[in-house]
Amino acid sequence: MTKFLEGLGSKLAERWLALLLVPSLLLMTAAAAGVTLGHRRWHDIDALLDRLDRLAAEPTLRTAGTLIFVVAGLAAVSAGLGLAATALGTAIEQVWLATRPRWLAARRRRRWNAADARFTQALLAAARAEDTPDAKAAADRARALNARRNRIGLVPPVHPFWLGDRIAAVDTRVWETYRLDLATAWPRLWLLQPEDARGELTAARTGLAAATRLLAWAVGYLVIGTVWWPAALIGAVTAATAWRRARIAGAAFAELAESVVDLYGKRLAQELGVPCETRLTRSVGAEITTLLRKQS
Repeated sequence: MTKFLEGLGSKLAERWLALLLVPSLLLMTAAAAGVTLGHRRWHDIDALLDRLDRLAAEPTLRTAGTLIFVVAGLAAVSAGLGLAATALGTAIEQVWLATRPRWLAARRRRRWNAADARFTQALLAAARAEDTPDAKAAADRARALNARRNRIGLVPPVHPFWLGDRIAAVDTRVWETYRLDLATAWPRLWLLQPEDARGELTAARTGLAAATRLLAWAVGYLVIGTVWWPAALIGAVTAATAWRRARIAGAAFAELAESVVDLYGKRLAQELGVPCETRLTRSVGAEITTLLRKQS
């Protein structure tokens, strides 16, 4: 038990150092530089070094008690900033996955409908052009329009943001294909997965949380940018990086979650005693859904 607690303490310390302490110290450093330099002297390194020298020369900062107090204060502030960034990242994720504002979701739905109509027309044109010299060009156009529609959403959008629709599309696609209620079946599917498959899912989910937390740090730099414009540039670059990472992690998580149903749906049916000889079908999925919902 002692070794376990020591290992747990070291892991928590490493996690706090990586996720909270270092980003917090960087943000506090940028804030101190911004307050000292301002917009007009944004590049005056000499003024910043002079300020540091004057602080170091203060007699009160040379006592052990003061140093301990300063270090403890910095640690407390960094922990508070880290917790605030985590909370803000969670809020950002909830906004991305929400179904409101509805007007924005309706706008994405109209874009998807228009792209779907163009793809349908191109698909019909490709069918008419079959066995003609224009067949390849028509097929390529249909594929390009299909990819353009899928970039908006794999299913008709109901969320204002792409990430919410990409993750929600898993439920829709699983239901339409297998008539399986994924929300009800997921805990059972999770128990059937091997450890490496769970690790892949966990890594993708952790990556999404890390991306939203990075965006929260970007907000901090944008706030500092009101008094020191280089911080706003850092915040903008950080926000763009976080947005890109969130899309990649969200798409990976959704793809892996859907793959779990494709790979372990048959085993779920067998474990529940539902006949499934070849592969998961709509009738089998409907029976599993009824069973797991405890419906008569």
